[in-house]
Amino acid sequence: MSPLLQRVRDVVWNRRGVRGWAAWFALQPASGLFATVVTLRRLAYRIGVLRVHRARIAVVSVGNLSVGGTGKTPVTLWLARQLAAAGLRVGILLRGYSGRANGVTVVSKGAGPEADVETAGDEAVMLAKCFDGVVVTARRRADGVAAAEQLGCEVVVLDDGFQHLALARDFDLVLVSGGQRSLLPAGPMREPFAALRRADAVAVVVKDENAPVVAPGGTKPCFVVRFAPTALIESDGGRWRERPIGLLSGHRIAAVAGVANPMPFYTALRQWETQLGEIFEFPDHHAYTRADWQQIMRGTRDIEMVVTTEKDLVKLEHFPFPRGKLVALRIAPQVEGAETLIAMILERVRLPRAAA
Repeated sequence: MSPLLQRVRDVVWNRRGVRGWAAWFALQPASGLFATVVTLRRLAYRIGVLRVHRARIAVVSVGNLSVGGTGKTPVTLWLARQLAAAGLRVGILLRGYSGRANGVTVVSKGAGPEADVETAGDEAVMLAKCFDGVVVTARRRADGVAAAEQLGCEVVVLDDGFQHLALARDFDLVLVSGGQRSLLPAGPMREPFAALRRADAVAVVVKDENAPVVAPGGTKPCFVVRFAPTALIESDGGRWRERPIGLLSGHRIAAVAGVANPMPFYTALRQWETQLGEIFEFPDHHAYTRADWQQIMRGTRDIEMVVTTEKDLVKLEHFPFPRGKLVALRIAPQVEGAETLIAMILERVRLPRAAA
C-alpha cells in the first residue's frame, strides 16, 4: 500500500479528526458512483450482456468484500490442503498481483516454484513453496483454470475471486471482518454486505479475542476463523524449513512487513513475549532493493532476529542475511466447524460436471 493510500485508510476510512470526516463526506459522491458501476456490472453478467465462463472442472473461490488483508491467501492455502487431503487433485489460481506476466504462468506443478517473484508475484511464489500441488497465475482466470485442468487438477481454489464474475464458481466462501463501512473510495468496501447473498458460506475473521463475534445478517452458513502463529520459517538455500516458534520468547527482535495491514503481524509477535525493537514497514507487495537490505542490516546490528511475513520472505531470502537471523512468522487459520465447511464444499465439487 502506497503512503497516500495508507493515509487514506488511516485517516479517511476511519474518519479521524476534522480532516478525516471532511474528506469522508467529500468522497461520498464518488462512492455513490462506484456503487452504481458495481451494480450495473453485476446486472450485465446476470442478464448475459457480459459472458460468464463455466469451467469443466470445479472452481471454489475464497474472497471478501473489502480491500486490504482479511486472510484470503492463508485460507486459500488451508482450503487447498483440506481438499487435497480428501483425495482430490487440487490447484491454486491467483491473478498474480505484482508480477509482470500477463498470460498464464505455471508457478508450480507440486515440487516448488518454477517462476520467480518478478514474473508471478510474491503470493504465488509463497504458495508454491508451501503447497504440494499446482499453483497457477493468470490475468484471465478462465485461462488459468484451463491450464490447471491440463495439469490434471479436478478442482481449483481461486484466491480473491468473489468479484471475478466472469468465471462461474461451484462454491463461494467469503471472509468478512468488521461491520458495514463505506464503499470505495470513502471506505474499504468493494461491495456492500448485501452482496453476501451470492455467497455459499461466510467466514467471520476474528482479530480481537476480546470483541464479540458478530455474524452478518442473512441465512448463509457462517463459520468463525481465527489466525494463530504456528512456526518460524527459515530459508536454507531457497528451501524453507520450520523452526519452533518458541524461539521468539524473551528475545529482542526486529519486524519487517510489506503487507496491506501489518497490525495483526505485530500483535502476533507480541503474544510471544518478544521485545519488539526496530520496525521496518514497507508498502504492500514491496520489491525489496539492496538499499532496503542495507537499511535493515544497519538497524539490526544489535538485534538477534529479524522476523518478517512469509510473503516478504520470498523476496528477502535472496539477500545475504547472517545465517539464522532472518525468519518468517507462519500464521495459519483455525476454522470453527471446519469439518462441516469442508463437507459442504466436497458435496458441491463432486457433483457431475456439465459441459463447458
